[in-house]
Amino acid sequence: MIKKFIVIVISVMLLNGINVGNLSACSLTCDFSEYTATNAALRSAIMPGWGQGWNNQKTKGWIVFGVFAASVFGTFYYLNKSESDYVSYERLGAKNSSYYDDYEKDLNTSRILGCVAVATWIYAVVDAYLVAKKESKKYAFEKFNVDTYGRDGVMVTYKTRFDI
Repeated sequence: MIKKFIVIVISVMLLNGINVGNLSACSLTCDFSEYTATNAALRSAIMPGWGQGWNNQKTKGWIVFGVFAASVFGTFYYLNKSESDYVSYERLGAKNSSYYDDYEKDLNTSRILGCVAVATWIYAVVDAYLVAKKESKKYAFEKFNVDTYGRDGVMVTYKTRFDI
């Protein structure tokens, strides 16, 4: 484990051009501030639901994140439970033991929840991309707005997206 970590650190240092002799540091900066479909999809790829929140669909984002988190938690819970059931089955040594039935049931539940987690993740990425693509077209046309007020003059407004 330590060897893998050291290899990864050295690889990252070499790829990023860190000078090991005088230990100068570098940083990697990713700018996701521009409202594009790709940025929304990347946000959902990093954490499902984040892209939906970026698209001003906060409730949908929390639901997607909740389903993803619950299914991942359930996957690991039932996987661990199935492993302990299998150990109990092996320790007992009986062929027709209920521990084996519990093992199969928990393992299948774990697999189903894993598929739900993957499907939720894929849905989050695709949905964030498609919604942002649709909204960015709408947003591009609504950036500038020119209003006339009879004889009083003209007002030009510029809209920009600001989200914390």
